Amino acid sequence: MQTEQKTQPRSRYKNAVLLVVLTLVILGGLAGAGYWGLHRQYVPPEAIASAERFLSLIKAGNFAEAYSLTTQDALPGRTLEQFESNVRRRVAVDALTSTVEWRGVKGGFQTYGNRIRRWLGGRKVDPDSMGLEFEAGPPVEVRVVSSPDGKWRVTYFQTHAG
Repeated sequence: MQTEQKTQPRSRYKNAVLLVVLTLVILGGLAGAGYWGLHRQYVPPEAIASAERFLSLIKAGNFAEAYSLTTQDALPGRTLEQFESNVRRRVAVDALTSTVEWRGVKGGFQTYGNRIRRWLGGRKVDPDSMGLEFEAGPPVEVRVVSSPDGKWRVTYFQTHAG
């Protein structure tokens, strides 16, 4: 009878230690996953879609519709004629392929954690501007800005050496 009493406290102690260790492992895993998630890069899908559409329209030769996706200021061209001239000077249109593949962000980027901080602070969560890299035959950089109407507008574009 005495041996049964001695083994019960030991088994309770082992179970308690095991429970504490398991709890710490789970909490550590959750903290690591949270840290990883908050520091992941966020790129607004609407910005990528707008830039992809812009490049597809240029490849198709539909400059008027592509121009409607721009900021229509000095960088892309204040008029459709200036825009077409800039496209022919900056983009190797004949070298563009029919498929446009997003490769990443050029320059700085925003994290999910930064979006949460902005949201909690009552500020606009999307960045004001982004430089996006695409593969469309040659590498293409497309810079987009967030407009007051909530759409992404193309402000600059060019093909460049890879």
